[in-house]
Amino acid sequence: MRSAIHDQAVELLLDSMSQQSDDYLLRSSFFFGKPGAPSWQKNGGTDVFYHAGKLVRAALHVRKNGPPYLRYLPISAIWSMLQQFVIDHYWLLASEAFLRPFSGSYAGNISPATKTSFADALAISEVFEPRNEVTLFPIVPLTVRAEFNSQPFFFASATTSSLQAHLPQCIVSSALAGETFPPLLDFEGRRERPSAWLGVRSPDFLASNKIKAAILGALALTPQARYRHMFSGRPMFGGRCTIAEDGQTTVSFGEPHTPPLMHDIIIQEQDAAWLGVLASKLTTNEKVVTRQIKALEYFYRAWSLEPAERFPILCMALDAMFGETQQATQSAIDGVRSVLPHVPEPRLRLLMDLRNSVLHGGAPDVYDSRKYAKYYDQFGEDPIHDLELLVGRCLRSKIFDDALNEHADPNADIIAQAQATGRLPRNLFRRSILDPPD
Repeated sequence: MRSAIHDQAVELLLDSMSQQSDDYLLRSSFFFGKPGAPSWQKNGGTDVFYHAGKLVRAALHVRKNGPPYLRYLPISAIWSMLQQFVIDHYWLLASEAFLRPFSGSYAGNISPATKTSFADALAISEVFEPRNEVTLFPIVPLTVRAEFNSQPFFFASATTSSLQAHLPQCIVSSALAGETFPPLLDFEGRRERPSAWLGVRSPDFLASNKIKAAILGALALTPQARYRHMFSGRPMFGGRCTIAEDGQTTVSFGEPHTPPLMHDIIIQEQDAAWLGVLASKLTTNEKVVTRQIKALEYFYRAWSLEPAERFPILCMALDAMFGETQQATQSAIDGVRSVLPHVPEPRLRLLMDLRNSVLHGGAPDVYDSRKYAKYYDQFGEDPIHDLELLVGRCLRSKIFDDALNEHADPNADIIAQAQATGRLPRNLFRRSILDPPD
């Protein structure tokens, strides 16, 4: 339904368009006809010249006020979408613009009634009412014992019956091979075997890929910290299979979507609560929620990195949650202490001083900073590990209201048996920065 948002978008878009080049240097030549008509019936040819700066303003307006998926796209992609909308709906402008020369922009020469019709069309176009496609990401170190489904994403086991339930109706089970990637029976070429599927519903693959990062960033919070970076030599692969509503598919292989974890992450019934929280946050434009999603994406980026490379990315995750431009250090300290008030401020401040050295040119590598050794000397712990513990706890608390709990130790029975027989000490794991004082 048309609103002031669509009226303003049309005004900005028409202001970026002209019949003469002059200051409008971007030329678009195309044939047009009635919206929805087949291509062979589009036989009216015209040129539209765009002003780059004004078109950017139109794209920014649409990105800010349009559907959430637009925030994941570059301005150039939204720019192209608006130009395509003009091509598809130029018929609505033709009675006042085609073969009727005028100077200046379209905004100053198109009647209010025609602008309203153009805005009505924009409101129901794929820009504002996009058609979702499903992008399937094969995941290797993941076992799905309890499937999860929501509007923005789902997790399914790697079987044809499980996968088919989440796909467009045009994809029938007889065409699927849910145990393999690609999951298409008629695909000729390389095949791999995933353990599970992450499916993301979004109008654009670029958006789906960003959403994937936030989802997997949340998934990375489920293993206990000592297992999050315990990797094996298992074979890994990645890629995506995008399925449109009309059944058209796009397949590509790529980098693995997770590191090669030693132990599979297992999604069970108790994970439904935090997955539901995440699903609701992925469909909102609220500023504080947008920052939380960015923090999860940073956490995901840090997952597969070595400790020294992980440190600055974890700092960015903390900044995304708590940072304020003018008081980044104090905001981060206050944010952490709002979750963990027992952590002494001097310890956090030294950790943030190390952050400042790495992020602001004092040390190209965390190990190069004198504050790295100083932290070890004062507190006897690895500052990189401490930072990861703090970021993980803050993400679970602030984003999921503690609905996301770390999964049980996959080696709990083995450890307990070894402790009972005296082969391992009972105090195997040391106290951490997260533990409150005695």
